[in-house]
Amino acid sequence: ENAINLIATQEASISGIKASFGYAQNPDAINNILPCVLHIVPSFTAPPRAFHNVWANTLTFTSVLFVMPRDTAGGKLRYIENAAIPFGEKWRDKFQDDTVITNLLSSMTAVKFFLANGTYTVGTGGGGLLDFAGISYLGWIFSWEVVSA
Repeated sequence: ENAINLIATQEASISGIKASFGYAQNPDAINNILPCVLHIVPSFTAPPRAFHNVWANTLTFTSVLFVMPRDTAGGKLRYIENAAIPFGEKWRDKFQDDTVITNLLSSMTAVKFFLANGTYTVGTGGGGLLDFAGISYLGWIFSWEVVSA
């Protein structure tokens, strides 16, 4: 919960982002708040460490950036990709900054807290992560990893 809220706060400060929703706060509709970021917690691992009741917890979660519907500008990708593609660099710039990383690590008392990868993609209409309420969007899927101390 804390990790997602920390990331959501940082994401909301990125130029061009209208909203980034915290833990369990994803909205029912996004059409009036684009570009926006929703969060999903797909997995965690918790192998035991050397002592009883001491765990090496690793949380992975996903930020899904919805930039605009695919059918914007008649669906001509050459126009709408210009709005969506630059967000990859904005995420890298933000989350490879020493001050941001130091703050995330200290706020979580984590040994690792990092942006693992980002993928630019387009919703397919098949119910994927960039399909929302029956609409396919252009955007990014960012994966995070947090390892507890």
